[in-house]
Amino acid sequence: MRKKYLNFLIIPEGSSRNIKFRLSFWKAWVILGLLGFWFVLLIVLTLFYGRAISNLVAGKSLRQENERLKKYNAKVMELEKELQEYRKFTHRVAELAGIEYPLPATEQRTETNLASFEKEASPLNEGETHLSSKDAEIRLKLLERPQPSREEEVQVEPDSLRHIPRGEPIDGWVTRGFYLKEHVFGGEHTGIDFAAKEGTEVKVTASGTVNFVGWDDVYGNLVVVDHQNGYLTYYGHNSKILVNTGDFVKRGEVIALSGNSGRSSAPHLHYEIRKDDIPIDPKDFLNPK
Repeated sequence: MRKKYLNFLIIPEGSSRNIKFRLSFWKAWVILGLLGFWFVLLIVLTLFYGRAISNLVAGKSLRQENERLKKYNAKVMELEKELQEYRKFTHRVAELAGIEYPLPATEQRTETNLASFEKEASPLNEGETHLSSKDAEIRLKLLERPQPSREEEVQVEPDSLRHIPRGEPIDGWVTRGFYLKEHVFGGEHTGIDFAAKEGTEVKVTASGTVNFVGWDDVYGNLVVVDHQNGYLTYYGHNSKILVNTGDFVKRGEVIALSGNSGRSSAPHLHYEIRKDDIPIDPKDFLNPK
């Protein structure tokens, strides 16, 4: 059987010489097979490389989230220790006053979880173990006094602290943090963003006077509160504003409803703190000790 060939003729432009060559069919199939193999291999490697990059980014994000949770857990444990110390002190004062004050079941569980803290807790001084009847009576009255509610705690808060921003202005979660232009490529972000559905209540984080209410091309419907001590707080992208310029507002008072106004891609609240007109990171004011 006569072999079949593929003949190729190449004619270079501007030249009288032609290039001729021929390949047998099986060689042509081998070449096409190799080209197809390398093409498929290139696609597979591209897919695996993309997945590897995605896993790397996801792993970095998980590590950052893990570190954040560790810090949050450390703060919770510290607060639990402080609560344990307060309750132990109350229990000892009750014993000295001659009244029965058993630890609640929740406190007993806390003691089990914080055994190491109990070892570090120092006992009362000798002078504290011999109370006069008058001292015992005073402490007993303090123990019998009902614990103030959250609203009462705010009312008895020192005036100097009422005007310092504290807590979160909205029930949401942080989606964008604070950074300055020199730290992050692509611009600055002088506050933090809280994602929340449109219409969520926005609460002022410190007492003060409303010194601006209106429209801003970037912040949309904006409220600015002057806390009369160098602090200013900004609340941007609102759907509705509930206060007027010159109003005095107290910490926790609802001043607006969140929205998607201004330069915004989704419903959220832009919260900003400035001290002497210089933006500062609000995260240190969200859950202060």
